[in-house]
Amino acid sequence: MKSLFVQMQNLYSDRKGITGLETAIILIAFIVVAAVFAFTVMTTGLFSTEKAKTTAQAGIAEASSTFAPKGAIVATRDPAAPARVQNIFVQLQPATGATGSSINAADLAFIYVDQNQRYATDGGMTTGTEGIIEDINITKIVGDRALPNLLQEGEVAEIQFTLRPEPNPQANPVVITNLGSNTTFTIEIIPSTGGSLIINRKTPPELVDVMNLQ
Repeated sequence: MKSLFVQMQNLYSDRKGITGLETAIILIAFIVVAAVFAFTVMTTGLFSTEKAKTTAQAGIAEASSTFAPKGAIVATRDPAAPARVQNIFVQLQPATGATGSSINAADLAFIYVDQNQRYATDGGMTTGTEGIIEDINITKIVGDRALPNLLQEGEVAEIQFTLRPEPNPQANPVVITNLGSNTTFTIEIIPSTGGSLIINRKTPPELVDVMNLQ
């Protein structure tokens, strides 16, 4: 009888199960804390990666050209003055990966440079002094004519640059030198967003009525 009582007393005082439960609780707490910490680290890492991706994409979009040339760059000479170029025609399409871009004259700027002069203006010819570019005409020749100022994928626009003839220096303080034969020139087309498109060509040794510039 005493032996049975001792056994029951030992069973009552045995705390092995409680100790195991406490250990399990502590272990679960460690797992929960580790999981929360890992989630925080992963979330921070993903957020940083996404921000870096967004920044990189924005930088690429700003550096990448908005427009790409389409077809030949053509020039025509002045019938009244066969030794000078009168018009330059440039066809544009959206660059690969570019979204719809404005071809509204007010949203574009242009810089003309040759060995004799530099001239900068907006498409509406409202800025800059009177220089070699007399007029700029932008026309969508392929695409949705209902949206004439928006150039989208698969569409083509043509820009016609009309060059001003060399004036009398006494009548105009801005000295203009005609674009003649065997002359390298550059036209930079600058959109409001995205990178510029630079057109660099050279006129042939002898001017003809219509010239495909190389």
